[in-house]
Amino acid sequence: MGNYFFLAFAVTIILTRLIVYIYPIPAPTIGQFRLHHYMYGLVAVVIGLITHSIIVYAIGLGLFVDELTYLLIGGKTHEDNYSNISLLGTLLFVITVFVFRNYLVQPF
Repeated sequence: MGNYFFLAFAVTIILTRLIVYIYPIPAPTIGQFRLHHYMYGLVAVVIGLITHSIIVYAIGLGLFVDELTYLLIGGKTHEDNYSNISLLGTLLFVITVFVFRNYLVQPF
């Protein structure tokens, strides 16, 4: 089950990176509040846990992890999202999720 989870997680990050790279449009804004895909990811993680849906949980975690380093470095632009430090940080988080994948799926 851990490998299935990790596959959905990794594919989510790859697809998200490709889409954001090909279509670098700004995130939707409500007033002064900008919605980023990590926010959708956090909601999906919670929904996945509540509904016991490992695929929703994996996709949500992928969306969250994809932007985590960007947030930690205080990124403001698409260039920041594709900087070496952002890509390296994302790779380290992906490796961490891979190492702990069996632990992360225990609720399921």
